[in-house]
Amino acid sequence: VSMIFQEPMTALSPVHTVGSQISEAILLHREVTAAAARHLGIDMLRRVGVAAPERRYDQFPHEISGGMRQRAVIAMALVCNPELLIADEPTTALDMTTQAQILGLIKAFQRDTGCSVLFITHDLGVVAQTADDIAVMYLGRIVEHGNVRDILKRPGHPYTQGLLRSLPSLNT
Repeated sequence: VSMIFQEPMTALSPVHTVGSQISEAILLHREVTAAAARHLGIDMLRRVGVAAPERRYDQFPHEISGGMRQRAVIAMALVCNPELLIADEPTTALDMTTQAQILGLIKAFQRDTGCSVLFITHDLGVVAQTADDIAVMYLGRIVEHGNVRDILKRPGHPYTQGLLRSLPSLNT
């Protein structure tokens, strides 16, 4: 099980390089040398779309952009090939282009590895793009559950209806 946290600046240690944090995950879960962990970490940074991964590997989180930090957190989560990936609002603070890239990356990883993804978000637009099934929670309880298409077409709970009304529309 791996997790992508909502805010990469709180998920990453500010006193360790991005690469050392990714390598730590590898070394804790795989029997490889430090050199092999470095190679695997750089390769995963490349796979998640980090530009110049060899350089980024040796940088600290504050030295890279928000989108690159989020990609580093995703690399750290994916590097051990989890069976379950928990993604807690992984695109909240990102611009729309980077958000689309991150969602595509998660979907590609899921397709390529067969892992399950538990996506936690309040953005039903993201849900519509990524999920097969949905469970809508309100005040800590599941108030609706079912196929994404069915729930989004015919929301039964007022909270789900409100979430749908909060989506931007081209008609307004």
